[in-house]
Amino acid sequence: MCETPDLASLGLPTKNFLREFYCTDSGCDCRRVLVQFRPAGQVPQVAASINYGWEKAGFYKKWSSDPDLWREMAGATLERWAEQGPHADKFLLIFKQIIEDRTVVAAFRRHYRLVKEITDAPPAPRGKPKDMP
Repeated sequence: MCETPDLASLGLPTKNFLREFYCTDSGCDCRRVLVQFRPAGQVPQVAASINYGWEKAGFYKKWSSDPDLWREMAGATLERWAEQGPHADKFLLIFKQIIEDRTVVAAFRRHYRLVKEITDAPPAPRGKPKDMP
């Protein structure tokens, strides 16, 4: 369990769900997650959308074809193209505190591998099974 600051004292919703989104592009090995903080019990809205790349910056520098993008890919940053709530910067600080817990990072890696096992698997054969007349 990771400790976070008292959210109410920061003027933030005290109960939030975290949703994780992973790349489903076959053959892509970006090693990142998009995490969204969503306040519980409210109309579906996003409090913050955060990209997190758990590898060292050198990995992303080699991986990215964009000479500047790799700087954003390593570590945690607000996703500039996704919905952000008015306190997104506070949620980013909280997220950076959460990922100090290496078990959280290990869970992101594990979930990433599970998604990649499915999306990188060869497609199932189509047509009737061989043992069918």
